[in-house]
Amino acid sequence: MKKQITLWLAVIMLFGTISMFAQKPFAGTIVFETTAEGTDDPNVAAQLAEMSEEVTILGNNTKTAINQMGVGIINITNGDYKLVTTIIDIPGYGKYYIEQEEADINKKFETTKMDFNYTTDTKEIAGYNCKKVIITATDLESDEESSIVLWVTEELMTGEQINFSTYPGLKGYPLRVEIKQDVNGEELTIIQTAKTITPNKKVKASNFLRPSDSTPIKDAPAELKAMFGMTEGEE
Repeated sequence: MKKQITLWLAVIMLFGTISMFAQKPFAGTIVFETTAEGTDDPNVAAQLAEMSEEVTILGNNTKTAINQMGVGIINITNGDYKLVTTIIDIPGYGKYYIEQEEADINKKFETTKMDFNYTTDTKEIAGYNCKKVIITATDLESDEESSIVLWVTEELMTGEQINFSTYPGLKGYPLRVEIKQDVNGEELTIIQTAKTITPNKKVKASNFLRPSDSTPIKDAPAELKAMFGMTEGEE
């Protein structure tokens, strides 16, 4: 009987270990490629080809690094604390940041209603199975509607609040985003697709802290604020 109890305990501990590893949040990086459909303009293709985007993920945290034409932008989201920090790094000016807390983020969605249509269409992206989700976004002030097509995976084991600042309530993580936009009078479909997904156990919570050498955007020179369409006194 003692041996049977010991065996039962071992099996219970084994299942507990399996469960612990299965529930461990994804940690790693995703490299995205940006393309466009609906245009033959070589300038558009060239500009998109120069853009690089890498997303580092740990549970509900994301850190998106974008570099284009020498300007670096880092967007850090913390789903646990509902905080978004954007750092802009411009040669000759330094690093400046903008922070949005939960109230700021909620205000952004006050006039927008999002409906999620989870379809049965599937696609494999970067080795992960994805389902097609069509978002219908309705402007509650004008009743105008727009749509966004996402290809979402639930295989990454990301946190439930990872989409809080972009697509609140979305299940899973989008590995492909398709958005129609007007560019120079042409309606284009801008597409971001995951090219590589690399798990990395060395990703830590400290990777998502705001850089200590960054300055609040309110303290930026007037000419820099003007570049981003900000008026005096706007933060």
